Amino acid sequence: MEGYRRCNNCDKEGHFGKDCPTSSRAVTCPPVQTHHQHQQKDRGNRPQAIGRVYAMTGAEAAGLGNLVIGNCVIAGKACCVLYDSGATHSFVPNACVERLGLPMCELQCELAISTLASGLVRTSSLCARCPMKVEGHRYKVNLICLPLQDMKVILGMDWLSANRILIDC
Repeated sequence: MEGYRRCNNCDKEGHFGKDCPTSSRAVTCPPVQTHHQHQQKDRGNRPQAIGRVYAMTGAEAAGLGNLVIGNCVIAGKACCVLYDSGATHSFVPNACVERLGLPMCELQCELAISTLASGLVRTSSLCARCPMKVEGHRYKVNLICLPLQDMKVILGMDWLSANRILIDC
């Protein structure tokens, strides 16, 4: 059983990501901003955190047979999701945030997300505790907003491990 309790945030044994002592979960939610206002906001010298996601275009995802893709309902609207056990967090493209009408919050740090499609992408936006329904079960999910186009909602290890979801391929 050694290695069974391994954190997906700091990669140390003995705890899970949801209990990580190095994880900064503080979120400040100012009044809802439009996407344009958010893009022009000066972020200053915030601390940075690092994440990873294997974001790809919809065409690339459709061409691979080894991905787990499904449907869910987020904020009352149907949405296609990619279950990505290689992603540290869960992500949503900015265009999807607007389509779903999700309120965005500002993180206290800037995240540097490593992606296959666009290299290093920086963001500090989050859609906190979004209501989601998958296979008849209700969940809450924190979705980090990414300025990438033609991408699906990605449910990563933060959501998978917090909800004890097993991907059985």
